[in-house]
Amino acid sequence: MKNIKLVCFDVDGTLVNGTSWLILSEGLGWSSKEVLNIFNQARKGEISFIEAERIFTTTYQKSGRANKPSIEEIFNNVEIKEEAKDLISYLKEKGYTIYLISGAIDMYIESVARKLGIDGFYANSTLGFDNKGVLKKIHYRNNQGEVKVEQLKALLRKLGINIDQVAFVGDSENDIEVFKVTKHGIAVHSSSEELKRVSWRVIDSLLEIKNIL
Repeated sequence: MKNIKLVCFDVDGTLVNGTSWLILSEGLGWSSKEVLNIFNQARKGEISFIEAERIFTTTYQKSGRANKPSIEEIFNNVEIKEEAKDLISYLKEKGYTIYLISGAIDMYIESVARKLGIDGFYANSTLGFDNKGVLKKIHYRNNQGEVKVEQLKALLRKLGINIDQVAFVGDSENDIEVFKVTKHGIAVHSSSEELKRVSWRVIDSLLEIKNIL
């Protein structure tokens, strides 16, 4: 599409099956059921997100593998969808600028961006390490929809691109706000009816984007 210059992607569920927090937790020996329980408690207000961050940090540390090399290895082993690889190659050939804007963990997003040869990324969750590479702090920004809009606007200023020149590809309710702002949201294999309602296009496969852009 002639007017679109920048294509941004969510990552979890869009380019990769699964979520960064479950991938990391299971890699460090923590069950997905326990992880989801902590997230749900925080979202319901039963515990604060600061307390959830503390629980995650201490649980990861108990694994004995909560260090930068081990976590990098876990994320480097993540499988990217074949259709994602195909689509990114197509978009590059067409000359689009490509960025990732995701609520996932920064090291994970960096690994995905590197594998796909993507121009850059923004992540809403960060891991902090000491000078020996041992995990010391986790920071998770809960208002992911708002954060994605902030990050997109910062990217537009950096690139000198207008909001109407952006297409955003996502699959979850965290993408609703950025879909509303861009008016070029592409919902891919999404189960969220609310996201679909604010979408520019609704598709079942990433490869359908070749017929749009």
